[in-house]
Amino acid sequence: MVDPLAKDDLKEGDLVFFKIKSRSISHIGIYLGDNRFAHASSSRGVVISNLNEPYYSRYFYKGGRILESFKKEFTVE
Repeated sequence: MVDPLAKDDLKEGDLVFFKIKSRSISHIGIYLGDNRFAHASSSRGVVISNLNEPYYSRYFYKGGRILESFKKEFTVE
């Protein structure tokens, strides 16, 4: 469960969602700050990319911040 966010509202640890040649979300990454995000590439493994790269900028759908209530549900103490 996430709160939807615009690209300008992203903070470190937020999720970034992409619709790559699809009507539904087909790719997800973790925002690192400074327009960079970590994600898994099927050909290169885990990589860090920039949201301003034309490819990712084109397919960016929205960001999301995990809801506090959802975080508490899965916190290990």
